[in-house]
Amino acid sequence: MCIPFIQVIFMIIICNDLSKAFGRGIGTTLGLIFLSFIFIPILGFGPAQYQGPART
Repeated sequence: MCIPFIQVIFMIIICNDLSKAFGRGIGTTLGLIFLSFIFIPILGFGPAQYQGPART
């Protein structure tokens, strides 16, 4: 995460994997990228259940 422009790509990948692990879609991924301070508590305190790592 210390390499300047590669960091953005890894953050997008991490947000996508996190939303898939909770069974959510691309909307949650976009929310985590742009409004993470709102969407992280939604995943933590909302009705979403952790389903484990996303299968590829």
